[in-house]
Amino acid sequence: EREVISLFEKFVDYYLENKKTVYLGAALAVLLIAIVTGLLIYNKKLGEQAATLQYEGYKLYHNLYQEDGKKADEAVLKKALEKFQASYDKKKSPITLLYIANTQFALGQNKEALKTLEQFTKKYSGNKDLLPLAYYKIAAIQMKEGRKEEALKTLDALYNLKTSPFLKDVALHDSASILEKMGRKEEALKKYEQLAKEYPQSPYYQLAVSEVEKEAEKKMKDNDNKENKKNNKDTKNNNNKKKTTKERKP
Repeated sequence: EREVISLFEKFVDYYLENKKTVYLGAALAVLLIAIVTGLLIYNKKLGEQAATLQYEGYKLYHNLYQEDGKKADEAVLKKALEKFQASYDKKKSPITLLYIANTQFALGQNKEALKTLEQFTKKYSGNKDLLPLAYYKIAAIQMKEGRKEEALKTLDALYNLKTSPFLKDVALHDSASILEKMGRKEEALKKYEQLAKEYPQSPYYQLAVSEVEKEAEKKMKDNDNKENKKNNKDTKNNNNKKKTTKERKP
């Protein structure tokens, strides 16, 4: 009991001797709590405002204001873009940034869309759900502009993403399709073979298998034709030799 009283007396003595410091510390603690509380309320308010703006942009982008089912015109898309940008300014969000890029692309602003998507790949490189979509959209824009080699590199980057398993089969399929259009059949076939081997659950699996089998049948047919031509040539040569031998007989 005496020890408790002694401890209390020491605390009182410290308080009396350091009254100013104690008051200052208490004031700072109260101020810190007020600042943290204020920031939480402010962030919550910003989040609510950003969510509202994002939803308004979403409705415009997906034509939820239009009952006739017609595609959104340029004015509507521009308004949607403004809402998405305002939402992103209020609160940074990967899905909002992706919507900004998609809307820019829909408006034909390819350069701006690519810039936004490149920003996305750097800022949200760890977002395994949305990062593949950003890479895929970049490849789509590059293809639309006829930059096939760049599109192939982007699709390779998508396939080699270590942070996400998504859209890898799509990357292989689209790469094969581009290579076919470029006349690079052997490279395209390798992509189809890889797709068939690694992604049996892919919606592109049957197409890949079909392309591989078709190429195998073609090669077999070509080999048969070559063999037949060779046999016909050998037969013809043998017949000519026999004919020549008969003619030489007295």
